[in-house]
This record gives sequence, structure tokens and C-alpha cells, in this order.
Amino acid sequence: MESTVLEEIAFDGRPPVLRIYKDGRVERLVGTQIDVPPGIDSKTNVESKDAVYSQETTQYLRLYVPKNATSSSAQKLPLLVYFHDGAFFIGTASSPMYHTYLNSLVAEANVIAVSVDYRRAPEHPIPIAYHDSRYALKWLASHYGGNGHEKWLNRHVDFNKVYLSGDSAGANIAHHMAIRIGKEKLDGINLAGIMLIHPYFGGKEPVGDETKDPDKRAKIERFWRLVSPTTSGTDDPWINPFKDQSLESLVCSRVLVCVAEKDVLRHRGWYYCERWKKTGWKGEVEMMESKGEDHVFHLLEPTCDSAMAKLKKVAAFMNQGP
Repeated sequence: MESTVLEEIAFDGRPPVLRIYKDGRVERLVGTQIDVPPGIDSKTNVESKDAVYSQETTQYLRLYVPKNATSSSAQKLPLLVYFHDGAFFIGTASSPMYHTYLNSLVAEANVIAVSVDYRRAPEHPIPIAYHDSRYALKWLASHYGGNGHEKWLNRHVDFNKVYLSGDSAGANIAHHMAIRIGKEKLDGINLAGIMLIHPYFGGKEPVGDETKDPDKRAKIERFWRLVSPTTSGTDDPWINPFKDQSLESLVCSRVLVCVAEKDVLRHRGWYYCERWKKTGWKGEVEMMESKGEDHVFHLLEPTCDSAMAKLKKVAAFMNQGP
């Protein structure tokens, strides 16, 4: 019986995170916690609700509004657009860890936030996640001037102060959306800055101390090929942001990159910052490295000292303004 089951498996992720069977069935082994509903968070008094941004695919985003905004309809606050992690194949905008994180961040920074849900691979391979995210941005931009479908956005958002952020795969998406905004001259969104948390980038040639982690580099490429079956590899521009891209399209003037000392992706985060400084881009790049921590630690232990320090840094970055 066991051998029959094994023969039915077409892909078995190691460590065990995902299985794909030959009949096309996908079994997610992590990130399957029950999604939490929106509402008023008892710890932060942040209120949330869901809104569909694509009637065609029924994709939604979750909106977060701090308590003071709901008590004053005239107050306009910066907008944070957040893209969740999950290596493009697990997680949702309403996963418990993201709901907890965004409630805390919205309360700390006093901003409006939207957490974008996008279709996941392998059922929906790359670049579908990027297409969904772009569509979500266009839907948000339609609220500029107060004439959109969602009242919270019409009433409370200052579209002259828009920030993009995300962690890991979500940080990758945030980078590409920032470049896209500049290329397309998206009316209704003035991009003030981007905050990339433990960004999921790659490249064929190792950078920094990546040579010390060949197994981890191989795993990154294996999962990338899973979510992007037509890819050319880790020099694909979707995962390597410095391959065949018009980086001068970045229209914001400020970038924050957060890395973790024990994370293999740390080296790409530092490299990302160094490359920006060499492109001729005139903006400001800030770095924050969390000592002794690993990938997305702030989601796994949201109340630890390092997570709280990172939360305050991201909030301060937005409060500092463009």
C-alpha cells in the first residue's frame, strides 16, 4: 500500500511542506491553519474587513483601520499595501500570523493597511501571483478622489502616501509592483516607499556567503521551479531583480530592507541594497539586520524583543514620510 502511495506522488517537498500527486492533487502540509475572520481585534482595537477586488477570480484583500480613523471620517492616513509570504504556494491574507502582524503594525504606525490575497502556485503558476497583485493595485487606485466601491478607502486613505511591503515571497512581489507602478504611471497611487522583509530573491551566481549553504540554495531553486515551471532558473527576472529590468522605473525615494542574521536570504537582502546604490538611483536605502534570528521570525514569535524592534522600525519608516 505504501509503495502505491509513493508512486502516486509527483513532487514531495523536503522539508515536508507540499506534495503534488500525479493526478494533479495538491496537498499542503504547512500553512494550513484555519483562516481567521475579520473584525475588531481586542488587543489593538484595529478593525478589519474583507473586500473582493476581482469579481472574475473572487480574489479579495483584507482592510485594516486603526481605532482613531473610524472615529473621524475627515482624517486621512497613509496606505500600506501588504503581500504575504508562503513561497508563492502556501498562506493567505487571512492566515492567523498575518492577521496578528497587521493588527499590530496598523496600531503601531497608525496607517490604513490592505493585505492582498493572490492565487497560489502550483495550481496557478508564476506570474499569476504578480498579475493578481497588479490588479489589486489598480482596484485600490480607483478609489483615488473618493469615488471607489469601498467606503473605508474613500474616507480614510491619503493616496499621496502609499507604501508597499511584504515578507519573503511577498517582499519579492512588493519590489515588482513598485517597479510596475513607475512603468505604468499608475494614476491614483503616489508611492512613498517600500519595505522589504527578508526578501525572496535569487541568482545563479552566489553572493556574500551563499557558497556556505549549497543545500539551501538548491532548495530555493527547486521550489522556484515548482511555482514557475517555465522559468529559466534563478536568473529569471521574477526572482533575480537585477536581470533585464528597468530599475530606473522605481519612483519612490525611500527603501527599507530587513534581514535576519541566520537566514540564507540575508545575503540577497544586503546585495539588493548594494546594487541600488550602484544603479544611479537617487533615493535612500535603509537596512535593518536582526541578530540571532532566522527567516520570518517576527511572524513565528511576534512578541519577542527582535520582532517588536522590527515592527517599530517599519512603523517609524512610514511615519517619517517621504
